[in-house]
Amino acid sequence: MLLELVITLSIALGTALLQTTMKGISRTNLPGKNHGLKIDDALFWSDWTIAGCLALVGSVAVAASQGVVAIPSHVWLGFTALALGCSVFPFFLRVYAYAPRAQLKSWGWRGTGWVLVANAVGVVYLLAAVLAGVDIYEAR
Repeated sequence: MLLELVITLSIALGTALLQTTMKGISRTNLPGKNHGLKIDDALFWSDWTIAGCLALVGSVAVAASQGVVAIPSHVWLGFTALALGCSVFPFFLRVYAYAPRAQLKSWGWRGTGWVLVANAVGVVYLLAAVLAGVDIYEAR
């Protein structure tokens, strides 16, 4: 199970680095900067949450097609966590992390506090989905 977690975290980090590189290449420079990136470009939590949802749904679909009927109880906890990640957490960020003009509030080291919080939660959702998926495959 540790290998699956390391692979998941590596893919998430690689995806984030590639997305940032592609965004940086595709944008013109901001005034006074040698790049066109903004702090919001470091937010990957939604990508990771969606990837976790799709992976977990895919795992359940494959298991069901192979005749696995019983899903371990903590797989349901994974689904619950992902449902919260797609509904409650975005609303939480809207209320607490964003200023009235849809700008991310700045706090913490170099103003990255909300980015770190949101991405950490996104990684937790992704790992919850992976662990639930591992349990599904082990149940077969």
